[in-house]
Amino acid sequence: HRLAERELLAREALHEVARDKSVRAVIVTGAGTSFSAGGDVMKDIVPLRQKSPSEFNAYVDQAVVMYKAIHDMEKPVIAAINGYAVGAGLELALSCDIRIAADDAKMGEFFVRMGLMPEMSIYVLPRLIGLGKAKLLSFTGDAVTAQEAGQMGLVDMVVPSNEMMAAAEQLAGRLASGPAAIGIIKKALNESLGMTLEMSLHYAMRMQYHLVHTEDHKEAVTAWLEKRAPVFKGK
Repeated sequence: HRLAERELLAREALHEVARDKSVRAVIVTGAGTSFSAGGDVMKDIVPLRQKSPSEFNAYVDQAVVMYKAIHDMEKPVIAAINGYAVGAGLELALSCDIRIAADDAKMGEFFVRMGLMPEMSIYVLPRLIGLGKAKLLSFTGDAVTAQEAGQMGLVDMVVPSNEMMAAAEQLAGRLASGPAAIGIIKKALNESLGMTLEMSLHYAMRMQYHLVHTEDHKEAVTAWLEKRAPVFKGK
């Protein structure tokens, strides 16, 4: 498949899980030996020069919609990174909320190798690892190991390769059994990046009012009074 076709399928799947109320956590991982090696040079990158401005915008908008679908989804999305996550593959991983990498994984901003620039990384990378390291990775296009990625904050967990999916599933299961507050917390944290402290506090208080009236909050209080574990429904 060409990159655009893969992105179309991915977008459709993401929109489906976003609408499905029975899905409360999402794992994104590679179907083969790698998370994603990004675009194919001959099939995806070379043809870019032949596209008109409208054709180019329509093409790249497919990736934009996919990144935003993950970022805006009020459900936690975990990237389970196996093998290589480079170029557009790393952009996909950076769209997710939490990144778990196999200890033999490698990541890199390969765009500069083709005389291009990162996309989602321009927004996310400086916020994750700092402006200096974001520039270093983006300027050089060097690949980093999972251990290096963990040390700089590019990924949140590094686990043995044969334990990666189990770790991702364990975390996803834990989050999926959590309250509706998780989706609101995700949205609030994302929104806060463009807010002042005062704006963020006002926003949080408005969301807190909403959460006080959820079934999950009522269940949490009842469970505490009854000295038992709460059973959340994500409502």
